[in-house]
Amino acid sequence: MQWSCPMYRKLGLLVIAAVLLQGCATYVEHRLSSRVEPMGMPANMPEIITDTGGQFREFCLPHLGGCTKYIYAPSTTERQEQSFKFTAVFEDATKEYVLDLNRQQIPEVRRGTMIMLHGYGGNKETMYFLAEYYRFIGFHVIIPDLKGHGESSHEQPGLAVNDVEMIHNLINSLPGRERPHPLFITGYSMGAVAAVHVARQRNDISGLVLLAPMRQFEDAVYEVTKMTNKTAVKIISEDSIREGARNTLLKNDIEAEALDLHQILPPLKVPTLVLASERDSVAPFSYFQPLGSRYVEVKEIPDRHHFLMAIMDPKMHEYLYPWLQRRR
Repeated sequence: MQWSCPMYRKLGLLVIAAVLLQGCATYVEHRLSSRVEPMGMPANMPEIITDTGGQFREFCLPHLGGCTKYIYAPSTTERQEQSFKFTAVFEDATKEYVLDLNRQQIPEVRRGTMIMLHGYGGNKETMYFLAEYYRFIGFHVIIPDLKGHGESSHEQPGLAVNDVEMIHNLINSLPGRERPHPLFITGYSMGAVAAVHVARQRNDISGLVLLAPMRQFEDAVYEVTKMTNKTAVKIISEDSIREGARNTLLKNDIEAEALDLHQILPPLKVPTLVLASERDSVAPFSYFQPLGSRYVEVKEIPDRHHFLMAIMDPKMHEYLYPWLQRRR
């Protein structure tokens, strides 16, 4: 499987008139509280997913106020080899990530289920490249659209905390044959924070894989804005961006500490692997390194952009596969 992805995609130009009318911080709050613009993906992505055995499904609960779509795909242990190729096109360079695996390298296949949670601005399809890796080593995968993203009917993002009930109920709705134990969760960026909250609510999660976990919310919002929208940081001050982020949490009745891994991860006695890159200003390795403990391993993926932390390559496989094999 080979994909390419243009980097530094504009997440939406800020309109000067709107800023002047609404106020900078208010505009930031409005953007963060509204349905997230979809990330650019290959037009044939649905066909790629169905051709490789994935199924698109819908999950609804009346008391949750809406529905969401999710991908279910069983393991592919019958395959004898799998090639992973991803091309990232930057403004000034092109970089390829390649991993070739065969059954001699993966002699012992797993049995289990991996729930996969995308980050802010992503959707279920953005996690499918990594899902193919998990399927090859023996996992069933379940990948929902989080609130306010993709094909979720909710217009407002869940900001990790408000996604938990939906994820919890979706897991419980599946028959045992489709979610064999042990259960693991992989979360990327904001999805990593959601993963921790789901694990705190359940007693059947055997491990967490946290890819470039989001740091404190207002720091993450500011760093992502700098990376993705150079127009915004010229028009809106850092103080206003941070104020808008804080106001978003207040509006959603979410404490800032609930989105801080340093606060919510240590009390959780679940084996956890954190993968981060020092190059990533949104989730730098040094920020998470102090979390290392009996339960938490923190490993560095060198020279990796934030938006590429869910892309499989030899270094990630070197850390991830042995760690999963130790979890039973």
